[in-house]
Amino acid sequence: MPHFAAKRAGYQLLGFLYRRTILVLSSLLIVAVAIALLSMSHLSNMLIEAQALQSAQLSANALNAARTLYSDNVVSRVRELPDVEVSHDYYHLPHGVPNPATYTIELGTKLSDNTNTLVRLYSDYPFPHRKDTGGPQDGFQREAIERLRAHPEQPFFRRDQLGDYAAFRYAEPILMGPSCVSCHNSHPDSPRKDWRVGDVRGVLEISQPIDSLMGLALKGIRMTLMRLVIILGLGLVGLTFVMGRLRHTTRELQHKVSEQTAELRRLASLDGLTQISNRRSFDQQLQEEWQRGGRSNLPLSLILCDVDCFKQYNDTYGHQAGDACLQAVAQMIAQHGQRVGDLAARYGGEEFALLLPNTDNVGALQVAEQVRLAVQNLEICHNSSIAGECVSLSLGVATVIPKLPQTAKDLVAAADAALYQAKQQGRNRSVGNASELAISVHTSGE
Repeated sequence: MPHFAAKRAGYQLLGFLYRRTILVLSSLLIVAVAIALLSMSHLSNMLIEAQALQSAQLSANALNAARTLYSDNVVSRVRELPDVEVSHDYYHLPHGVPNPATYTIELGTKLSDNTNTLVRLYSDYPFPHRKDTGGPQDGFQREAIERLRAHPEQPFFRRDQLGDYAAFRYAEPILMGPSCVSCHNSHPDSPRKDWRVGDVRGVLEISQPIDSLMGLALKGIRMTLMRLVIILGLGLVGLTFVMGRLRHTTRELQHKVSEQTAELRRLASLDGLTQISNRRSFDQQLQEEWQRGGRSNLPLSLILCDVDCFKQYNDTYGHQAGDACLQAVAQMIAQHGQRVGDLAARYGGEEFALLLPNTDNVGALQVAEQVRLAVQNLEICHNSSIAGECVSLSLGVATVIPKLPQTAKDLVAAADAALYQAKQQGRNRSVGNASELAISVHTSGE
């Protein structure tokens, strides 16, 4: 009897469910819709944070590049001019120019005024003239300084409430360089005089409002919910259609984000003027090839190229012609680095690098001479050059089989030393540092 009663209860439940098919399907659909909406909300949050992080890193890289370029190419030159003073108080000086920190702060202020992005530099050791505004202003900024000082290799970021809006806040350290150390330790107004190279002297913060992104995401979720509520009355067919649509939409979003991410990574690895690899991409591949060469015991060669008398070229023909010259030289160098693993990169200014894995010193010198002759054959007129009538290159070549205690920096230093020899010997020539970094000279006239 008990067994019969259990079976009867089971049949009654099945009968109830059968009679309430729409209710059952609707309940299942509601559960599925709820799960789908939670998934979309989570995905939207992930996409918002990923997009905000990428945007903040690109902005920080641009500001750091601007500060470095201004410091190296402007401040370092104007310091040598009489009556020119580099100062934070340059407005009140007849021939004053802003120091790099002031320049970056004002650039960040301009960006903050013209966009919805907040850019700020701050330190727990601000100079007296920035005592009220130069230090951390809230809990995030105080925590950022502590975290970045403990772990300067890792940026610090999170979502936060900034005033009356939600924001994605990103912070990365500003490290002391050699020139910064000498200035900060000797400046009479400096609040700290024991700085060392590599110390975290401040923080660069990029804060972006994400209310609009969250609003768009929420709006999209609400619209989807309305559609799903309408489809609820259509039953199982509607359920299948809606879930298929959600999966398709998710795949499209992921595909678009992947495409945008790949494009951003590609752009981040290229030099904007010459459209060949930039210094950051070169440094990364150099380390990879160094490790690979150490494992395989194969030679690794590096060619550093410098456009002869390029400052005089700019002074004579103008910066637009100088840019066109660098573009032509870069493309010619890139044509000689076509093997898998080869990398042509703009090393800095008018200096280029050509990385040649699995290439011995003889082969690297041959490539260097081919590059030198190819650039010379462009016949770009350069009447102000002391190396010839046309644009030419000086090239330094170094080859080494990577092994301890040497590092990739030793290879760069050897190539740079060879480049220096090429300039000392009259320019428009190739000079090589051979295997084991022993010097073996090869010039175009030999």
